[in-house]
Amino acid sequence: MSAREPRTRTRRAWLRAAAAGCAALVALTGCGQIPTDGPVYHYAEDGTGTESPEPRYSPEAPADGAEPQELLRGFIAAGTGVEDDYSVAREYLTPELASTWSPEEHTWVYRDEVSIEPGDSEEQATLEISVGTSIDDRGIATSYQEPDEQSMDVEFERVDGQWRISAVPHGTMLSRTEFEQLFQSYSLYFYDPTFSYAVPDVRWFASRPAVVTSLISVLLRGPAPYLESAVSTAVPEGTTLQRSSVPLSGETAEIALSGDQLSEMDQTGIERMYSQFEQTLQSVSAVTDITVSVDDRRVEDGRIDDYTPPSVDPSVPEQQVGVLDGALVSYLDGRNTTISGIDPPAFEPALPAMNAGRDTYAYLDRDRRRLGVRTTDGQTYDAEFDAELSAPGVDRRGWTWAGTSAGEVLALSPDALGAGPGAEPDRVGAAWLAGQSIQSLQVSRDGTRALVVTGEADAARVWVAGIERDDAGAPQRLGEPLRVGTDIQATEAHWISDSSMVVADTGGDSVQIVSLSGEITGLNGLSGIEHLSAGNGQEAVYAQTESGVFELGGTSWTRVSTDVRDLAFSG
Repeated sequence: MSAREPRTRTRRAWLRAAAAGCAALVALTGCGQIPTDGPVYHYAEDGTGTESPEPRYSPEAPADGAEPQELLRGFIAAGTGVEDDYSVAREYLTPELASTWSPEEHTWVYRDEVSIEPGDSEEQATLEISVGTSIDDRGIATSYQEPDEQSMDVEFERVDGQWRISAVPHGTMLSRTEFEQLFQSYSLYFYDPTFSYAVPDVRWFASRPAVVTSLISVLLRGPAPYLESAVSTAVPEGTTLQRSSVPLSGETAEIALSGDQLSEMDQTGIERMYSQFEQTLQSVSAVTDITVSVDDRRVEDGRIDDYTPPSVDPSVPEQQVGVLDGALVSYLDGRNTTISGIDPPAFEPALPAMNAGRDTYAYLDRDRRRLGVRTTDGQTYDAEFDAELSAPGVDRRGWTWAGTSAGEVLALSPDALGAGPGAEPDRVGAAWLAGQSIQSLQVSRDGTRALVVTGEADAARVWVAGIERDDAGAPQRLGEPLRVGTDIQATEAHWISDSSMVVADTGGDSVQIVSLSGEITGLNGLSGIEHLSAGNGQEAVYAQTESGVFELGGTSWTRVSTDVRDLAFSG
């Protein structure tokens, strides 16, 4: 038996398990919706909706003798006919335009009925459309709080005595209901610079067999703008599809590539590229295996026995860190133990944090102006700041993070611990935060993205920004952010997976689960929330109030019997 055969069976089992997990995810988030607060860029959870039955629209072909405006309305309606490369919609176009019209270049999701204004002659008309959400040719979606009013010029001419459209923008126009029935969110996967963790980059495409081609094509074009400087790809620069599509042979996607740098890849690079394609296609239920060829020559994976694919959605330990009687303690299942092996805090700790390895602990004082760090190998750090700090976090590389009320992002290197009183955290560049107050800042578990809450009350916003690091892993800057579509006045946000978060308005007693696709799951309110802690998924969320600690169960809260305060899972 070849090495390839068991690898294939493992892959198929893994892909089917991933599909089953997606079905559970749909059940969890089915009450959510894509918001129109914005502009908000949407990037979604794995395979959201991919297990739902594909809707079938049967748009009508052009009627004989249809006048231009009637023809145009029929063309808009035919945008729901995604089968056979929008063949019905193309019947409304002149032969020349039908051969060049690109339906996936843009998708406009309108709020109200499309208005058609006659032009100066019967050969002309203007479409007036109130756009709530716009999808570009890379599957990146943008929604708007106020409708984006757009005008589109259309031209007509007669073909064999029948009116046909001779000029119209590339793309389709859908009502929100049509969009939600026809489109799904899919995660492309890129990697952190160490190739340890997979990073989701969510796109939207019509659910049809050709979606495999769409996903691989846009993957080859690289990550979304907000991730460009934060993530890596296993696919060499300049790689393209050798053919216009990615065909399916049974349940196997046959990916044929071309590119000058592909021949220079070593076996580790090949394994990583396979992983990237597999992870990107895991939410497509029709695909359970892939093959890759370069210039018609098969490229084999599975030749490194100890190869480990980058981890998708890394978890955190079940233990939390907290404060009890002025000491740092570990908390799990109602039991707490004092954390040993670290120097005692120089001041009474508050809002502690720890890394996933549970060997580095950070905390503030009650006034949020002093930061302390302790490690199990005896290193210490204590400093006082002019501005208030957000609750700290410690990423998997050992960097301690915090934001300030003056809009600065601080990152303390593990090398700075124990360096003496002159050591200072790095100031991470983030020009877009100038003049803003940072209420909350948490680094994603893959280390590539910062989840930031800025402002207060009506000015409160939740953002995700890519973290650009140098070759040594030191954070340099936060890239231009995308705005997360929550509809509460957030004061705090925590990751609960690689693509979803729990968001709280501690002043308004509101809590939501929000995905990067814009789906929102409302939770029952809890009076007097002071602080949240979030672990692996919605079932690992805790809230602290003046009266005690509560654990989330479903969408409701249950009191936890503990005197430990300021609980926090690792970053």
